[in-house]
Amino acid sequence: MTGDELKKIGLPFYTTKTKGTGLGSMVTNKLIREMGGMIEYESELNKGTVVIIKLPLLP
Repeated sequence: MTGDELKKIGLPFYTTKTKGTGLGSMVTNKLIREMGGMIEYESELNKGTVVIIKLPLLP
């Protein structure tokens, strides 16, 4: 993914797919944040993208 594409991940209705709605990443990001977590994306153009999800441990 390009840098511009990475910046748009999670925006409502943003998709790179022809039949996508662009809501999956937005909902996922919202749920993770509500649980006190964070989500990060690392990508190398034409090689792949890594998604890192960090969630807090419960006491």
